[in-house]
Amino acid sequence: MIKPVNDIALQTLQKASFTMALPVHIKSKGSVIQCNELLRIVPGKRLVFSGLFLKKKMDKKTEQKVIIKLFVHSAKAKKHWQRECAGAKLLSDNNILTPKIVAQGVSDEGIYYLIFPYIEGQNLAQFWEKSSQIEREQKLKELLTVLAKHHSAGLAHQDVHYANFYLADALATEKDSVYTLDGEEVKASREPLNKKNRLKNLALFLAQTFDANQTVSCSLLKEYLSISALALEKKDYEQFWQWIKNFQQQRITQYLKKMVRECTDVIYDEKISKHKKQAYSLCRREYHSPAIQQLLDQPELFFQDDNAQYLKQGNTCTVKSVLVDNERYVMKRYNPKGIAYELKHKGQISRARKSWLNAHLLRFMGILTPEPVALIEQQAALGRRCSYFICKFQPGQTSWDYFCEQEFTHRTQVAADKLIAVLKRLCDYKITHGDLKGSNFLIYQEHVYLLDLDAMTQHKFAWQFNKSWQRDKQRFLKNWDKKFCYKPCKLYFNHYYLDDSE
Repeated sequence: MIKPVNDIALQTLQKASFTMALPVHIKSKGSVIQCNELLRIVPGKRLVFSGLFLKKKMDKKTEQKVIIKLFVHSAKAKKHWQRECAGAKLLSDNNILTPKIVAQGVSDEGIYYLIFPYIEGQNLAQFWEKSSQIEREQKLKELLTVLAKHHSAGLAHQDVHYANFYLADALATEKDSVYTLDGEEVKASREPLNKKNRLKNLALFLAQTFDANQTVSCSLLKEYLSISALALEKKDYEQFWQWIKNFQQQRITQYLKKMVRECTDVIYDEKISKHKKQAYSLCRREYHSPAIQQLLDQPELFFQDDNAQYLKQGNTCTVKSVLVDNERYVMKRYNPKGIAYELKHKGQISRARKSWLNAHLLRFMGILTPEPVALIEQQAALGRRCSYFICKFQPGQTSWDYFCEQEFTHRTQVAADKLIAVLKRLCDYKITHGDLKGSNFLIYQEHVYLLDLDAMTQHKFAWQFNKSWQRDKQRFLKNWDKKFCYKPCKLYFNHYYLDDSE
C-alpha cells in the first residue's frame, strides 16, 4: 500500500512506529523521496529509512537507492538537521570517509531531510554479532586508525556506538572501508585533541563492548599510542580503565531505560479502561507476531493450556513451558501475594519487571541468559495484581546434572571456566545474583546460561556488594557439597575462583 503524499505531515511522522504503512512518498522541488523500509527511530527526533530518490531532469526519470534521514522534532528539527549537515562537512573536509550527501533540504510538507547513497556492507555492530573474539579484537585495532585520524583533525565523535561505523564492501581492494556516520554528534576544536580528550574519546569507544577486559583494553591503548605518538604514565592507564568503566555504566543506565518504553527493539502496549491503565506489556520486536500478541492479551489462556508443562510450582511464582506457534517459551507467573504484601512493597518494581531488566542487562554485557521475549503486568485490584515474564525455552542441563554425569575432563573444565568467567564478570560490575544454586546455571554445548534473575542486583556501593557477594559465594560453594562426584569441581572452583576473588 502506498500512502498518499499529502497525508504525510510532520505530526504524522512524529508519531511513527515500525507498524506504519510503507512505502510513503515525500515531495521536494519536483523530486520524490520514497521511504521503503524504516531502519531506526529516535522517538520524536529522527527517522531513518532505506528507499529511493526519484528525480526528473530534462524529461528523464532516474532513481537511486538511498538512505533517508528525516528530522521530526517539533521545535528543534532545523537545528538537528543543521548539525548533521555541518558534521558531515567537517568529516569530509578533514578527509575522513563519510557518505556524501546526495540531497538535503526541506520537503514540500515542511520536513527537514538528508539523503545519503546506499552503500553495500554492514555496520560494526552487525559485524560484532557474527564474529569471533579474535576477529573482533582485530577489527577494533583497524578502527583505532580511524579514531586517531579524527583526533588529529581535532574531531571527537560523541556517539561512537558501533552502528555509527559502517564497513563498506570494497570490491577493488578486497578490504572493508570504514565510514563514519551520524555527523550531528561530531564536535570540533581548532587544533588536534589534547591527551585527556583523546583518551576519554577512545575510552568511550572501547566502552561500547564488555568483551574487552582491562588487559585487552590497555593492549588496544598501546596500539593507539603507537599510531598517535603519545606517551603515557602508569596513572594514565588506571585513569583510562576507570573512564571505560564509568562510560559502560552510563550505557547500561541508558539501555535499560530504553527497554521499558517503545523503541527500535521493544514494542510497548498499554490497555486503558475508563481512563485508567489496567495492564501493559513489553515485547521484543523480533518475537512479536499475532500469536504472541494473543499471549500478551490473554496470558492465562496459554498458562492453563493442556500443552503447558510445569517447570516449577511455588507460592511466589509458578513456571511453565508453553507452546506458541509450535515454539516453546518459558512463562513465569508471579502470583498475587495479598494486600499486606503489596502495601509493604509499595513503590517497588515487580519481580517480573526485575527479571525483564536483568535479562537485558546480562545480555547487554555479553553474559548468556535465555532470551527475554515479553513482560506483562496486570493492574488488578490491590492484592490481586499479577505479572508475567516470558523468555525463550533454553535446552540444557543444570550444573548439578552436568558435573555429576561425567568425569572432570578437559571438556568439563571448559564449562567450569565459562561458569567462573560469568561470576567474575558479575563481580567486575558489582552485581550479585541472590540465589547461586546449581539449578540456576544451565549448561548447553559447554555454554553457561544464568537463570532466575528476579533477585539479581547491581550495587552502587562496594560495601553493599561485598556483603551480598559473601552470601552469593557461600551459596555457590555449597552446591558442591551435595554429592561425592562434585569433589573435583569444588577443588577447581576453590582454586581458580575463590582465591582470585578474595
